[in-house]
Amino acid sequence: MTIPSFETVKRWKLIEDWPHRASVDAVITSMVDKGYSSETMVRAVRFIGAFVECQNRRHGGEPERLDAADIDQFIASRLSTGAIENGNRIALRRLQIELVRAGVLCPPAEKAQPAEKVATLFGAELHRRGYSKHSISGHVWSARRFLRTVWAEHSGVSQLTHIEVRNYLANNFEGRMSNSLGTWFSRLRVLLRFLHASALTEHDLSAAVPSPRNLRFSALPAYMSVSQLKSVLEACDLSTIPGRRDLAVLLLLSRLGLRASEVAFLSLDDIDWRSGLLRVNGKGGRVATMPLPKDVGAAISDYILHGRPTSGSRTIFHRVQTPCTPFETATPVILIARRALKRAKISGTRSHHAHIFRHTFATIAIRSGVGMTELAQLLRHKDPDTTRIYAKFDIEGLRSLSRPWAGVVL
Repeated sequence: MTIPSFETVKRWKLIEDWPHRASVDAVITSMVDKGYSSETMVRAVRFIGAFVECQNRRHGGEPERLDAADIDQFIASRLSTGAIENGNRIALRRLQIELVRAGVLCPPAEKAQPAEKVATLFGAELHRRGYSKHSISGHVWSARRFLRTVWAEHSGVSQLTHIEVRNYLANNFEGRMSNSLGTWFSRLRVLLRFLHASALTEHDLSAAVPSPRNLRFSALPAYMSVSQLKSVLEACDLSTIPGRRDLAVLLLLSRLGLRASEVAFLSLDDIDWRSGLLRVNGKGGRVATMPLPKDVGAAISDYILHGRPTSGSRTIFHRVQTPCTPFETATPVILIARRALKRAKISGTRSHHAHIFRHTFATIAIRSGVGMTELAQLLRHKDPDTTRIYAKFDIEGLRSLSRPWAGVVL
């Protein structure tokens, strides 16, 4: 996308003569990179021009003068008169960020809350231990919720006891999915051990967090049949950008068994097109190289050439709607998978999560004669026991291990 002409925008001359014009240019460049339409950028520039005009009137012969509260005051005055459109405030906040980067304004002062300080220290400790960026994000998010509640109800963690921890769990238990309890409990135990190790609590309260029943091997994993998977892939409309992107994502999930996060963070640098290899950055910082099937590579290249927005990021997959930013979490991949399953009207499965594609990949592999050791390598499992659940699909192999029923010979 090219930068539109702003010559016809009212007050554009004021912006051109403004001493902080470079920050406005940075805002425009950022909006271009994120794929905003020309109309949206013109509205943003028009509102910034109104702010510059207000500043010139306020400070007279000192157009370079800018105070930290000026932007807040201008937005407040516009809100009071109703003279503000959708996106105007965001435009000025973007300008504020660029002015801070240029050293014109000081960063807005943040009140250092005690709970936030502890959460920040907790995140730093996890980083020191080698946790991944996204794992730290999940741990700190859970920690903030716990610490804010504790500070609000008990004015800190120093006098925390097992009873308070159990009460917190009981009060926040409702509405949680059973498969997320293990993650929630685990994160809270890690936080409580940190609080004790940091001398913020007198006792190690991690024992107050129970261990939920492990039902991972109690049932077959949800999976699709070959015909169901085919219908999901065929439902992608390749005449559209979303369809081309979604097909590439779904093929990576189903043909290589990648996790949602592994697909979301794939980089252009992870593909060796000449050798037909794909580098996968997996859980725990483990890196694996996998062969890139021809159809998967074709779908990715089709999206890159005919759908991926112009971007300074090396991340392959981007949002389709503005802002056309690269994927930063696994959530967009999860949503793509859910929409694809719904679009193909897949029924009869217990799960409509992105992981069903990984389970389908493993199921097809087992039924094609792949052994447990090879499957563990394909799925990149750290613990071979994790792969054991797929042994339930090898009916003939299980039959050969079972003993004859005694009733047959009686």
